Amino acid sequence: MDEYFVEGPPGNFDKATLEINEELDGNELAGQNSISSGANNTQKKNQENEGKNQAAVSSRDVSNIPFKHVDIHSFFSDRNEVVERALKDCQDSLINEEEKNIVGSWLLTEISLWDTEKERLVILTTKAIYSIKYDFISLKILEYNRVPLSQIDTLVSGELVYPTASLAPRLSGLAEGVSSMIHCAVRQEWSSLASCTGLAQFEPRKRHMSGIRLMWNKGNPLPITKKWNPFAKDIPWLTYASHPLFWYKGLETESAKFNVEGLQSSIKELLPSECSMRDGLIIIENYCGVGALVHNRNGLGFFKIRGKVSF
Repeated sequence: MDEYFVEGPPGNFDKATLEINEELDGNELAGQNSISSGANNTQKKNQENEGKNQAAVSSRDVSNIPFKHVDIHSFFSDRNEVVERALKDCQDSLINEEEKNIVGSWLLTEISLWDTEKERLVILTTKAIYSIKYDFISLKILEYNRVPLSQIDTLVSGELVYPTASLAPRLSGLAEGVSSMIHCAVRQEWSSLASCTGLAQFEPRKRHMSGIRLMWNKGNPLPITKKWNPFAKDIPWLTYASHPLFWYKGLETESAKFNVEGLQSSIKELLPSECSMRDGLIIIENYCGVGALVHNRNGLGFFKIRGKVSF
C-alpha cells in the first residue's frame, strides 16, 4: 500500500485539489453574480430616478410657457398618426403636380393680427407656403392660404413680445394669479394657499416664446381699414410659433413636426436673394388683450375635447 502511494501518479492529488478549487471558484462566482445583479438593479433604479429628474426638469421648463394650464391630451392632434394623416391628406388635395417638391410639413401655432393663437398645418414647397386650417375631428380641410415664396420680402426671427404700453402681460398675470388661487381652493391645498396669493403670482406674464414672421408688404404700414378690422383676412404677413405639443413630446423625432425652428431653417434657403432676413423682436400689437386672453387661455383656436362639446 505504501508503495502504491509512493509510486502512484501525483496527478490524482492535483486533480482533487483542482476540483476543490473549482467548487470554491463556483461559490465565488455565485457571489460575484449576486453582486453584479445588485449593481444592475442599483443602476436601473438610478436610471429611473434620472428619468424622473429629467421629467421634473421638463415640467419646470413647461412652467415658463403659456400652455401649462391646459391638458395636452385633450388635443385631437395628440392622437397617434393623426397629424401624419392630416398632412398627407393636405398634400394630396392641395399640392399640384408642379409643386410636388415638398420641402417640409409641420403643425404650428399661427398668431393673428389680433393676437389669437390658431392651430395650423404648414406645408412648404419649393414655390409656396401653405397655411391650412384642418378639422382634426372630422378629418377634413376647412380653409387654406397659399403664399408664393417669390412675394415674401422680409423674414424676422426672434422672441414674441408686446409693446411697452400693452396691458396684455398685466392681464395675463392677473388671470394667472386668480387661476392659481382657484386651483388651490378647489383642491383644498390650504397649506399652499398663502404662496398662491403672493404678489409674485400676479406679476406681468411674458410669452416666453420665439417664432418667425413672413412679410410681403414691402415695408408699407397696414392700412387702418385692415388694422382695426377684426374680420380682415388679407393681412400681408404670417406669424408662426411652435405648437403646444412641442413642449410635451420627449423625443426629438416626435417634437420636430411641432417645432417652428424647422420651418425657419428650411424656408431661409428658398426665399429670394433680395429678401431681408434678420433676427429681432416680433412685436404683437395687442394693447388691451381681453379678447385674445379669453381666446388663448381656453385654446379656442385648437381642436380639443371640451366636455360634451368638442371643437
